[in-house]
Amino acid sequence: MNYYKFFAGFFLGSLIILAFQPFNLWALAFLIPGLLYQLIKNESIKSTFFISYFFGFGLWAFGIFWIEKSITVYGGASPLLGSFLTLLLAAFLSLFQALSFSLFSLVKNQRKSYKVFLLFPAAWVLSEWLREFLFTGFPWLYIGYTTVDNTLLQGYIPVLGIFGISFFVVLISQIFLSLIFNLRQLTQNKSPYLFFLILVIIFVGNQPLEKIDWTKSAEKISAIVVQPNIDIKEKWTQIGQKKVENEIEKKLIQNPIQNLSQSTIMFWPEVTLTSLIKKDQIAEFRNSILSENDMLGMVIGSLSETRSEKINNTLIGIGNVRGSYDKKFLVPFGEYVPLSGLFSIFFDFFDFNRPQILPGKIRDLIGNDLIKISSAICYEIAYQDTFLSNSKNSNVLFNASNDNWFGNGLGPHQHLQIARFRAAEHQKYLVRSTSTGISALINHKGQILEKIETFSGKAELESFQEDVILKSGQTPYASFGKTPFLIMLIIIFFVSAILKFRRDEKFI
Repeated sequence: MNYYKFFAGFFLGSLIILAFQPFNLWALAFLIPGLLYQLIKNESIKSTFFISYFFGFGLWAFGIFWIEKSITVYGGASPLLGSFLTLLLAAFLSLFQALSFSLFSLVKNQRKSYKVFLLFPAAWVLSEWLREFLFTGFPWLYIGYTTVDNTLLQGYIPVLGIFGISFFVVLISQIFLSLIFNLRQLTQNKSPYLFFLILVIIFVGNQPLEKIDWTKSAEKISAIVVQPNIDIKEKWTQIGQKKVENEIEKKLIQNPIQNLSQSTIMFWPEVTLTSLIKKDQIAEFRNSILSENDMLGMVIGSLSETRSEKINNTLIGIGNVRGSYDKKFLVPFGEYVPLSGLFSIFFDFFDFNRPQILPGKIRDLIGNDLIKISSAICYEIAYQDTFLSNSKNSNVLFNASNDNWFGNGLGPHQHLQIARFRAAEHQKYLVRSTSTGISALINHKGQILEKIETFSGKAELESFQEDVILKSGQTPYASFGKTPFLIMLIIIFFVSAILKFRRDEKFI
């Protein structure tokens, strides 16, 4: 067993983080997967498991260490315990890479490398897909997200979606590195020429796709994006809540609100209001904050309580927009302590002094006859189904978040990158309002039109006002979703397994 390859795998996993925001060295995504393929292509299943496991551990240990702040600063654990739990999570997530590439090693055709050029990208995407739903899911750091600024592949985003783009990135990397490592074979067989032709077709095909507008522009509205800049510890006190209420009142009487020439929506972040609102009293709550106004509306985050006294994380439409949306995918250690009932003694380390949030059931569009807002709260925007379920009827996307959970490290930047990809995936404008940054307005191509940086600890409430073009229709990806691509993955593995074991039978 080549132990040096374990360290090489760990190094490559650590390095690939630079392909994501805020570093944005997306060219590394065309390099590192291919290098991993070169490491494992001739290895046994056992060696492949450990090499890819170390690759995964490098990726997760460096890529999500910002979670440590959620556990320590806001979860109440000690720094030592917080670091241990974060690395434990990284160790667990690494299993997805290890198992997926072990399956690749099991069914690959050892003698004919050109027959696995679809299998390796399929194994990579398999690890991403499994991570989306197993054990409540953690759909983070998909390699396809690195393409949101990659002009070589941007045109494919609304066609293929995140899994398809991840597949393309890994395929390109595998082919590119295979050509470099096998230059001598150019005169011995035709497969390198086939690989080169595939690269040309992919890159040339991107150009016309990039110019297509899959969605149609309709009316225009004005969006006021608000970032309160209140730290979580202050936010959950009576003083902090009073401060927020004063800021809301102040924003409502500012001059830009008084003379409205077009529909204007004010977007506030996740749980702007920490006081509980009874779900059957939402109508009264609306009237107490904002009276009827044909031109002015507001979407604001709050805690809501059902008749059975269950607490949900909710967005509420007020003024000229109506409807509500409950958060489904919750933040572990931020909104709830996972497995706290099963391991109650262990989790006594945590000072979890906020309400235990439960997943809600109401996920309606917020809006009116003109405006149809499809919402995602916090990190559930990473779950592609969140916007897919309402893609046909929505014309603007909204991500309300509280990225204070993520600290001031890589987390907010990675989160913003995912939001940008969702906007490009659906070719609709996306409004992003967060408690402490990064808030932004993103156009239908995934480009940032305006943003407010991460809270430095000194700033007061910040906001900006920009026009939002409502976009109707669906992209090819939004129409068909991820199912066709997942079927393709199954076919690739199934055919590869048949070819592999049929060949093995001939040598028995």
